[in-house]
Amino acid sequence: PTEPEGGLAEELEAALTDGFAGSEGKGVSMAVWVPGEERWTGARGVSHGATPISDRSIFAAGSITKTFTALTILRLSERGLLSLDDPIHAWLPTYPHVDGDITIRQLLRHTSGLSDFADQPGWAAELYRDPGRAWGMEEYFLHTITAPLFDRGDGWSYSTSGFVLLRMIIEEARGTSVAEQYRDLIIDPLGMADTYLCPSESPAGPLAHGWLDLDGDLRYDDLASVPDTAFCSATGGQVYSTPTDLARLGSALMRDRTFLADASYEEMSEFLMLDGHDEPLVHAIGLGLVWFNPAFFSGHTVWGHSGNAPGYAAAMLYLVEYDAIVAIMDNTHFGDSMGVLDGILRVVANRAGG
Repeated sequence: PTEPEGGLAEELEAALTDGFAGSEGKGVSMAVWVPGEERWTGARGVSHGATPISDRSIFAAGSITKTFTALTILRLSERGLLSLDDPIHAWLPTYPHVDGDITIRQLLRHTSGLSDFADQPGWAAELYRDPGRAWGMEEYFLHTITAPLFDRGDGWSYSTSGFVLLRMIIEEARGTSVAEQYRDLIIDPLGMADTYLCPSESPAGPLAHGWLDLDGDLRYDDLASVPDTAFCSATGGQVYSTPTDLARLGSALMRDRTFLADASYEEMSEFLMLDGHDEPLVHAIGLGLVWFNPAFFSGHTVWGHSGNAPGYAAAMLYLVEYDAIVAIMDNTHFGDSMGVLDGILRVVANRAGG
């Protein structure tokens, strides 16, 4: 890990050591960017066997991929290729259980009413029954979509299925793949050298093995020997990355605000305050951006996105009061090391707040 002046590195190292020792995680990697300090990275645990996690280990980013989708939509909007208020029937055919007047904005903000395939029991196990199958996005969407939860605009419910439609619109709008557009519009401009989109791209560095209970025996299994083709293709692509690359994205987007035009960032961070929903982590929702429930972050105002994928958990966080970025990635399905955040955030708050 890097060594800033004044002992921040030592404090973060100690917090990571203590937090990981108290967890049941396999491995964890982190990046912390605090104003006025050198950038810090730290890692603990193993990928598999005796192979350690390092700060270059690559993990699945899970639903942080939704932020990539939202940013791509906003960049296309900036270029005049689509409007956030376009109804989806302007871009896609008619589908069962889908109101064609749902807007792109409603998909981004999860106010479309669409059901969510990830709420269906055993969805991951179903995909991993035939892990080498290459799904088309439309094919998987039609395979899993069920009756809407409410009329468009009349409520809020998190819908990964809605973001599959957004990825389909991205490809329609520009005529190239989601992977190509993520790379052209986000990954390459920000120099995210360790970030890629499966299944169409391959890791540039060491891949942390993900761990998931595949056989129902309540013990984790190593996913490394199992293709991720079905999961990645069904959802329109899964971002794999490192905490350093996620910190780079989070900083450019939320701290430096250099990534989007001011008007686009204002759209993205116009949060809808929520109540009466079943997502305990979420306090308010933007466009591919979450304002997290302060109760989970010691009362702090934290924006960003978190994610789970089979065998992995991750979070990209912006601590608004402290202008600090924290990124964390874990290689277990239930994020067994994510509790290390408590100590890390205390260090950041004490340091930046002092």
